[in-house]
Amino acid sequence: MRLHRDVLVRRAVHMLMALAPLYYLLPERLPVLETGRWVLLICFFAVVVAFESVRLWLGFTFVGLRPHEFRSIASFVWAAAGLTIALWLFPHDIATVAIVGMAVVDPLAGELRSRHSSAVVTVAIPVAVYFAIAAPVLWYMGPHSPFFAVTLGVIGATAAVGSERRKVRGVDDDFIMTVVPCLLMWVFSEL
Repeated sequence: MRLHRDVLVRRAVHMLMALAPLYYLLPERLPVLETGRWVLLICFFAVVVAFESVRLWLGFTFVGLRPHEFRSIASFVWAAAGLTIALWLFPHDIATVAIVGMAVVDPLAGELRSRHSSAVVTVAIPVAVYFAIAAPVLWYMGPHSPFFAVTLGVIGATAAVGSERRKVRGVDDDFIMTVVPCLLMWVFSEL
């Protein structure tokens, strides 16, 4: 099955979002700007919101927008909001898992759903892939034992895939798939 150009653009942008945790390589205090790196994060989100405001005001579209986004907030804005919240408010390991997991698993789940109807395929494979990303990252980056990293990985994977499958009116799954796993993994890690 050949992917349509719009779908291909959306999938590529999703995969590029996996690079967002490179933000953590920036020093916490930016020497040239003499400010915290979080200021860049807020500026990034402000630029995305400003662009979306102009796009909605002028009514223009571009490759990758879905038809229902022509007159509503586009998924890239929701994704930017989720990335901003994750990078700013959650521990590095949890944010990295949620962002990379969403970037890889959301397009994977969409492709699987378009080709298969079996829940074994459309649920189990995305959960397994998210878990395969989460557990090693949580163990390597975080202060977690292997058992705890596996437990957090299961929580993150089930929360993310559950968030992707359950549609919330007016909110894109790019946001929910990032924030809900972050929140649940963080709460559990604090117990």
